[in-house]
This record gives sequence, structure tokens and C-alpha cells, in this order.
Amino acid sequence: MTAIPNSLGDYLSDLNSATSAEDCMTVTRRHVGRLGFQNVVFAYVQREEHRRNELKDYLRYSSIPKAWENRYREMEYQNHCPIYREGLRGGSLPMIWQEIWDRTEMSLAQQQMVDEAGELGVVHGVTIPVMAPNGDRCGIGISTDLNDAEAGQVIEAQLPQVFLMSHHLYTVITERFWNQRNVQEVPRLTASELDCLHWVAEGKGTWEISEIQGISENTVKYHLRNILAKLDANNRAAAVAKAFRLGLLLP
Repeated sequence: MTAIPNSLGDYLSDLNSATSAEDCMTVTRRHVGRLGFQNVVFAYVQREEHRRNELKDYLRYSSIPKAWENRYREMEYQNHCPIYREGLRGGSLPMIWQEIWDRTEMSLAQQQMVDEAGELGVVHGVTIPVMAPNGDRCGIGISTDLNDAEAGQVIEAQLPQVFLMSHHLYTVITERFWNQRNVQEVPRLTASELDCLHWVAEGKGTWEISEIQGISENTVKYHLRNILAKLDANNRAAAVAKAFRLGLLLP
């Protein structure tokens, strides 16, 4: 099987060498830095019925400047932040911060919040929400201190890469360091399912895979449904991340 191109393979290799969740964050920050970003935030919230001793109710890792995080809590900016509210709605699509602000008629409190965040370089970024199969939620925020125009260009160019990296980060942290499962059963995928999954990892869509494989789009969708079910994944990105983790795909 061919290797996944560009720096994603390097990131996966470094991520798999991490020895703790903190190491995962350090690796991720280093790699997103090469793409034009500065800071990474990882927040995981369990549903109440899932809360047990082995995992805290709320887990957070962040490289955002402490001065801004303290100010955010002190001023209770979460009550005014449209990005925070958008995240509470769930979903799985990336949330580009500037797009959310563009459709928000800012109040004085919100303008103050943006001005203060700007002084510390935490205005532009993207949040990748991840919904666990059991309903737990995770949000991964990646920010840049570039100016408006440059930040927009970087986010547009690197969003697919950041999206995949975020799902890999989520998978490695939750499965290797939180759940502490020493032995994990590897699902059995058919040759056709593995082929489809490989092309998904290469960034191909349903129609493209059908053309490459010489099969119908419905057949591709059938294989993908089976893949999601076998890997207990909510979407294709999550399935690819888990497949790498289990050794079903090679970086």
C-alpha cells in the first residue's frame, strides 16, 4: 500500500512515538507550527452517564497564553463568545472563527473580547469538533497570530490537513492514554473495504473512488458504511484516524 503523501505521515509517526497526552500536544503544536499556526487547545467532555473514575468529567490541554485564558474566565467571555455557543450545538464540520464572527453583530462586550484576544494573537483559528460514538464531545482549536489576510490564506490552504491531524490527535489521546486498553481487538476489513479506506485517506471522494476501483458509487457507499460500523466511527476522518492507529493503514 502506498504511503500517505505530504507531512501527515511525519505527523503520524511522531504522534505514535509520543509517551503521554502532553507529548501528543507538543508534537501537534510543532507540526501545526510548520503550517502557519501557533497554539492548540484540546478539550474533552464526557456525557454525565459515562463519567467514571478512569476519565475525568472534563479534560483540557492548551498552549494558549495563560494571560488570555485567565482573562477569558475572569470576564466570563464564554457568555458572549459565539464560537463557544456554536461548539455547544454539536456537529462535526470545522468551525472557522472568522466566519462565525462575520455573521455576528458584535456587542460592546464582544468587541472588547476580540480586541483583547488580538493583543495576544488569539483571534484567528479553526475548531474541529469530534463526537465520540458514545456521545462524548471533543473540540480541538488551532489558532494563528497572523494578520487577517494571511490568517485567512493559511486556514483555507491547511484546513484539510488540520482536520485530519485533529482526528488523529483525538484518536491517539483517547485510545492510548485515557482508556488505557492494553489489548484492542482489530476489526477484520475485507480487501475491498481496505482499498476504499486507503483512497479515503488519500482524500478521494465517493465518485473518485468508484472510478478508480471500477465499481458503482452505491458499492463504494456500501463499503464505507461497513467500514464505519466495524471501526465504530462517526465519519470518514474518524475511520481513517482509527485505521492508522490500529495498523490497518500505513502512514
